[in-house]
Amino acid sequence: MYIGETFNFENIPEKLNDIVRNLNKDNFKKFRWFQEKAYDILDLFLFDYGILSKKEYEFIIAAIIAFVVKAPTSKKEITLLYYVPLIITPYFRNNDLIDIIESPNLKAFIYDGIDDIDYVRFLNKVLSEETAIKFDSGAQLIPYNLKKDDIYSSRRLSNKSSNSLTFLKKDEIVKTYRKFVKGINPDLEMTLELKNAGFRNVQDIRGYFLYEDSNGDKYTVAIIVEHIKNMGDMWQYTQEYILSMIISILSDYEEFEEGYVEDYCNDYIEEIKEIARIIANMHIKLSSIDKEGFMKKDVEVSDVQEVVNSIKNNFVKLLDFIKLSTFEEKIASMIENIQKQREFLMGKLEEFENTAVFGKYIRCHGDLHLEQILKSEEGYVLIDFEGEPTKPIEMRRKKMSPLKDIAGMMRSFSYAAYAAYFNYLDTKGKSKEEKVEKILSAWEKLVTETFVENYLEVVMKKAPDIIPEGGNFDKVLAIFKLDKALFEGIYEVNNRPSWFKIPLKGILGCIEDLKLEKHGSEVNYG
Repeated sequence: MYIGETFNFENIPEKLNDIVRNLNKDNFKKFRWFQEKAYDILDLFLFDYGILSKKEYEFIIAAIIAFVVKAPTSKKEITLLYYVPLIITPYFRNNDLIDIIESPNLKAFIYDGIDDIDYVRFLNKVLSEETAIKFDSGAQLIPYNLKKDDIYSSRRLSNKSSNSLTFLKKDEIVKTYRKFVKGINPDLEMTLELKNAGFRNVQDIRGYFLYEDSNGDKYTVAIIVEHIKNMGDMWQYTQEYILSMIISILSDYEEFEEGYVEDYCNDYIEEIKEIARIIANMHIKLSSIDKEGFMKKDVEVSDVQEVVNSIKNNFVKLLDFIKLSTFEEKIASMIENIQKQREFLMGKLEEFENTAVFGKYIRCHGDLHLEQILKSEEGYVLIDFEGEPTKPIEMRRKKMSPLKDIAGMMRSFSYAAYAAYFNYLDTKGKSKEEKVEKILSAWEKLVTETFVENYLEVVMKKAPDIIPEGGNFDKVLAIFKLDKALFEGIYEVNNRPSWFKIPLKGILGCIEDLKLEKHGSEVNYG
């Protein structure tokens, strides 16, 4: 990026607008936290910034960057804000490179500063001293210190999340919310309320940072949470467990019978039972919080219509994205099958539109799946309560049916089975493909039914009113699974086409569930 004759290191602040506007737009698409990879980036500009630190030949800048984007299927332009800490220095670093500034007077590198030790130390200092940082617009970054401690080292913890996780010393993590949206992030709000309600299976929060503008509007920038010593998340653990199970069954038996799966995963099933009970207790605690924004509410017809409209809109959106690509024969056949079911599906959805059979609405996790559950020696910890990060924050803070969380877990079990199927074929070959398919179909059925049964056992004893009554349970659960599968389909076709068949299979399975009004049906992985 060439910036002009007058550029030098000292005048970086006055050149910052030009620097940001000239950044290579496509470079941002390589970052996991940038969620609009399928969109065209038309423009970007500096929305606001605060200079956190200036050393000799190094600036640390808290930048809020506006991205003007447009979906390939739309003519409408939208502007989205991201919080991007920047390190600008003439020296090569190990941080993620965003761009390079070049001029006759200087060559400088612009890095993503999220993992930089100096940036992290600055956050720690600000939090410990509870000193607000002023931004160019007059806004402030305000720290809220809940516990006293020091931070002295940092490294990247994970690159899987849509947010950015940075490891701090041995017992703290700073979690930065890249998508810059107005309001208190549900992750912060939910974690604090659950702790206050006596729910132990969440992290402690040491402190947090809010950006407050001149109108008094607040934006959650980051929180610092307890690092749980763990053996990995349940997704990783499940993948390893499934692989071991497949290898054992294939080596022990020439022919496969469904009952073998239960014999080989008794201990895993016990873990699923415990996780189901924990999630049930989370919903029970949330339904009992007597506080504005948390008290459970009766479901209204408009609430049901909102879910139905989400399904209809995402169904249309998915078909629009599908038109932009070509697919292999198996995928094309699945798409054709889904399109044939359109009339049935729309008719089934209309049956719900004027009813209110969803039980009660409460605050929920909102994006619950196996990666959001940490396995430790002491048990299990639920994390990331911010909901679906691609949705507006006001949507993520809304009350909903607890079956949304249950549907999320069921879809995650399906994803785990498919991932294990793909991984096995990639590493071991396709000679035993049919047997592996049968094993994983039986595994998903057993795990899903075990999870739902144990969840229901706990909820029915302490808070039966929060879930749909009787025969409505399976129908409503199918609706929430379908909503989730369509959302997954839109993501996969745009970001990970090789996994697109997973949500497609899920959509077809949900349609079958609506026909049978029964959950936990077998799935074909081929």
